[in-house]
Amino acid sequence: MTIAILGTGSVGAALGVAFDDAGHIIVYGSRDPSRDDVQGLVARTGAAASAATHAEAVAHADAVVLATPWEATEALVRSLDLAGKVVLDATNPITWPNLALVAEPSGGEAVQQAAPEARVVKAFCTIGANIMADTAFDAGMRPALFVAGDDAEAKALALKLAESIGFESLDAGPLSRSAALEHTAVLWISLAMQGGRDFAFGLLRR
Repeated sequence: MTIAILGTGSVGAALGVAFDDAGHIIVYGSRDPSRDDVQGLVARTGAAASAATHAEAVAHADAVVLATPWEATEALVRSLDLAGKVVLDATNPITWPNLALVAEPSGGEAVQQAAPEARVVKAFCTIGANIMADTAFDAGMRPALFVAGDDAEAKALALKLAESIGFESLDAGPLSRSAALEHTAVLWISLAMQGGRDFAFGLLRR
């Protein structure tokens, strides 16, 4: 499938390379797709990868990943035609350095409100980009990746994509659970600030 990744920072880059490795076609959306760092990311991603404006990237995509800074996300979403699109919201509405969540009731729901005809799933927001880039852990353990959404097909796609790049994907329920996922992100970030980023949450089953 073709995946549009809006944002070329650490999260967008990590997911773009990982999804390319899993066999998908990646189009990075950027305000300036000709910029040297964007073209460098395209070159690192794979032969089929490309960059375009945000609107061009979204136009023919099967899924859209939001990997933009939160402060730019809502305006960008409102500017695009996302009707019917599966939108995977990997953003977190967090202020620095106090790690306060600023979207009510959650960032995922704010994205849905900004694009009411999109099929929004909160995903890829609870761990750092370094784990997205390398999901391998000792003894075959897989990091957990939670997703939340109201559209069953869109959520199934998010779960499948997470599995394809090495996560144990878990259905966290409706989009209203986005707040819980964003709080989980705050926990991960706070722990990473104390002891380093090379860890992930996992699931033990009996």
